[in-house]
Amino acid sequence: MILAYSYIRFSTAEQAKGDSLRRQIELREKYLAGKSLQLDETLTMRDLGVSAFKGANADEGALGSFLQAIDEGRVSHGSFLLVESLDRLSRASVDVALQLFLRIIGQGITIVTLEDGREYSQSSIKANFTDLIVSIAIMARAHEESQRKSNLISKAWKQKRVEAAKSGKVMSKVVPFWLKAKEDRSGFVVIEEKAKLIHRMFELSLEGIGVVIPPFLAAVRSRVG
Repeated sequence: MILAYSYIRFSTAEQAKGDSLRRQIELREKYLAGKSLQLDETLTMRDLGVSAFKGANADEGALGSFLQAIDEGRVSHGSFLLVESLDRLSRASVDVALQLFLRIIGQGITIVTLEDGREYSQSSIKANFTDLIVSIAIMARAHEESQRKSNLISKAWKQKRVEAAKSGKVMSKVVPFWLKAKEDRSGFVVIEEKAKLIHRMFELSLEGIGVVIPPFLAAVRSRVG
């Protein structure tokens, strides 16, 4: 029996409200319907709201667990990894994305991109070097798109900081949970009930209660104690 493993990922929590998850599952089921493959559900791989731009999904996410399973021999040679597209695996720079790609197929795993029906494996690349060129081009485009978005967001926040410095207004309504930005963003309102929790947390830390006492609190404690 040949096993197939499904990997589903999207970058932001907002996408969970959209069509991304349904679409990726639908593509997977459509592909499996025409193949003699058994979907392995013991190793569920979903990185929902996890970015692949800096490789967090491969380092700390579900994809990282899959890579570990490959290294430990829990995923056998000849298995299939099903993804919507290569940018679901990585949006990192081409050299990093390519290393990940080659690491997977180098263990005898066939990567299937459901969006275009391509299958990448050691044998397919040896038989047709164009497949590798195509994969590199897709990786490069994915990284460029993410880099562009990152630059735009960075510029937007830089502009917000400039405007905040000039106007004295709050940059964003996304603030610590014990605060609330005023409607006109002219300042903050302290939510007293929640602020009391923060005060209590500091008090407990100063009393030495907690797994770890932050260095700055330890310094305060030594001065007052």
